[in-house]
Amino acid sequence: MNWSDLKILLVFAREGTLQKAAQKLGMDISTVSRRIRNLENDLGSKVVENVGGRLVFTTYGEQAVQTAEAMAAESNHLQRLIKGEESLLSGVLRVALLDALVFFHQDLLQSFSVQYPHITLELVSGTSRVHSLTRREADVAIRVSKQPDDTLVGMRALHIEYAIYAHQSVAERPPTLWADLPWIGWDPALNARKIDAWMEKHVPLEQIRFRVDSAIAQFTLVEAGCGACILPVVYADLNDQLVRLSEILDGFDTNIWLLTHRDLKRNGRVQAFFEHFYKGLEPLRNNGRKHLES
Repeated sequence: MNWSDLKILLVFAREGTLQKAAQKLGMDISTVSRRIRNLENDLGSKVVENVGGRLVFTTYGEQAVQTAEAMAAESNHLQRLIKGEESLLSGVLRVALLDALVFFHQDLLQSFSVQYPHITLELVSGTSRVHSLTRREADVAIRVSKQPDDTLVGMRALHIEYAIYAHQSVAERPPTLWADLPWIGWDPALNARKIDAWMEKHVPLEQIRFRVDSAIAQFTLVEAGCGACILPVVYADLNDQLVRLSEILDGFDTNIWLLTHRDLKRNGRVQAFFEHFYKGLEPLRNNGRKHLES
């Protein structure tokens, strides 16, 4: 049986005449009549009959209309469920990111929570360890990387460049050499090769007053006037108390990526998070373009 013929029978029942049914369906009367006859042939029984020049439903036809009504109700119910899923996203979304990204983008995390109050964000930010999306240690990763793993999918959300910064209190005494400044470096265990190599070349060991293993600790110490440091420009420039002491450092640039596993790329929670975060980073992307143009 052709189910579309049953739908035509339902429209005929609701409209009352072939002419009105044809207008509703955007068909001509002969096509509606032919489709009803096709349905009768498939069912092997009459569903309408002519009584006094007027088409009326047979007993079997009334049963067919009831079946069509039930099918239409189930179809509408299913569509409402699907639309409800789309408009009311819920559940848990586990996001792996650096603690500094939580600090600098707490506004985006909060606004996401307001927009999607039924989604619980589980933030994995207490360690610098790279969490595996393949092993489902997280659903989404906001990762700082030149180029992510080919097995992951997502988008480049922000380009990052680096320069040397210090608090105003330190910058008031401009150095003739980098060695004249106190410095904040990275814990050697983190293997920050480029920064370590630059500091080894320009900064005596005795001038490195602090070593840290998190970006938040680094920013906190720089803001407190504890020393100079190599920082991401897009974030350091947000602080009016910090002064840039160098040009952009060549070869230090990297990217922030929004990433997920291929199996989750169509997940509603993932797509909503990507869209929200990418849009929220637009002001920083624009600032970066302005800097490149200047």
